[in-house]
Amino acid sequence: MNTTFGWMFRLLAIVLVPLCAFGAKAQGKDAWPSKPIRFVVPFAAGGSIDVLARLMGRHLEARLGQSFIIENRTGAGGTVGADFVARAPADGYTFLFTAQGPLVLNPFLMKHLPYRAETAFTPVTMVAEAPNVLVSNLDFPVSSFVELRAFAKSNPDKMTFATQGVGTTGHVTGELINQRTGIGLTHVAYQGFPRALTDVLAGRVGMMIGDTINLLPRIHSGQLRPIAIASAKRSAVLPDVPTFAEAGYPEIVSGPWYAVLAPAGTSIEIRRKLADEMRHVLGQREVQEKFRELGVESRDPTPEQFDAYLKAEYRRWGAVIQKAGITVNN
Repeated sequence: MNTTFGWMFRLLAIVLVPLCAFGAKAQGKDAWPSKPIRFVVPFAAGGSIDVLARLMGRHLEARLGQSFIIENRTGAGGTVGADFVARAPADGYTFLFTAQGPLVLNPFLMKHLPYRAETAFTPVTMVAEAPNVLVSNLDFPVSSFVELRAFAKSNPDKMTFATQGVGTTGHVTGELINQRTGIGLTHVAYQGFPRALTDVLAGRVGMMIGDTINLLPRIHSGQLRPIAIASAKRSAVLPDVPTFAEAGYPEIVSGPWYAVLAPAGTSIEIRRKLADEMRHVLGQREVQEKFRELGVESRDPTPEQFDAYLKAEYRRWGAVIQKAGITVNN
């Protein structure tokens, strides 16, 4: 009897070992990731979003055991890089690491977009937010949004605000403020932040709207006076600056946010795994310290939560931009 059972066990071993080896090989082939992953950044190298992408990529390499390639594909307000990802295979190896412009602003600002923003991508997660702040030069005679409203009634010609350009988050934030409060801000567009800052500091324009990444050093140095911040609650990077909600306008929440998306059709399993790994990275002390240094606050929604947020942002900014009649050439 023992001899019979021994023979049977040897036979099973001969049959099952190759099968197990085949199963392990198949599992290894299908496991994600099995090759380098690419983050396409649709903006120039060296900017804040590029810094965030490289920081996240470096930490994700250690967790996932694969290289993360950061590829900058610039042009048309992020549209060129976004279109590249929209056309990429939905295999989990090409992702868009972007601000919201190509997703929820450009579809309404531009007459021709090479992809359909609502359906071209599928969400992974958000990474960070940088709330916009309404600031003034030190000679501007207001220090709060309540004071600004009173000042506007008798000084409508002085209600100018500078931004980095037409269609930027600073611009659309100003239009959101106008539509919600009726305060009558007049937009003055510049080609980039430095020129706008120069004219505000010189008093040629009274105010400006920009994000915490750009404005934090100037506020801390005392060059600019913060009037209100467009965050849902007081920002961790500017805890002493009141929100618009505190002045009675909780709907004025705005500023650049940074997120990762995949080409439409990318599996939810891959997206969840990447979102989970990014959540672990965001919890690391080194990453949080770098975020504070940059002036951003981390965010880590699930793919499903980010999907709902993205759809709401698309509707919200579409309504604001269309009402304001903002367009850019492309």
